[in-house]
Amino acid sequence: MPLKTVIKWFHYALTLILLIIVIGFVMLNAGGDNRADDKLVSSQKINDSTWLYVTEYSGGGATVADSYRYYLSGKLEGNITASLAKQVPFLVAAGSAANVSAEGNTINIRYSGRVFSFSNSIVYEANGDATLPHINFQATN
Repeated sequence: MPLKTVIKWFHYALTLILLIIVIGFVMLNAGGDNRADDKLVSSQKINDSTWLYVTEYSGGGATVADSYRYYLSGKLEGNITASLAKQVPFLVAAGSAANVSAEGNTINIRYSGRVFSFSNSIVYEANGDATLPHINFQATN
């Protein structure tokens, strides 16, 4: 009889400890990736209707490298970082030195360095019209 009681209390204690660990993990990771805290690094006019905006995220702490987010958009007014926080970057990389140019509806991007993510299917609004550019991306390491 005492062995059953010990096993039962051990089970309750272990369950409680695991529950506390799971709740703590969720609370620590609930903050997410707040893009509103990004710092605008550069804005560059690519053609008559397209602008390239680059923001820097340095909230990873000492063990995580800074990352740079690249956005294509029409000309933004007011709080640019707040407007960009509502958009999805087409490129997230470890550096801010991409060579970007445009030829008609084609955006040419040459980047040397580490790329965390890239998407060539991006739609943005420029001069009141939805724009779907063709992105020519060349990366070297």
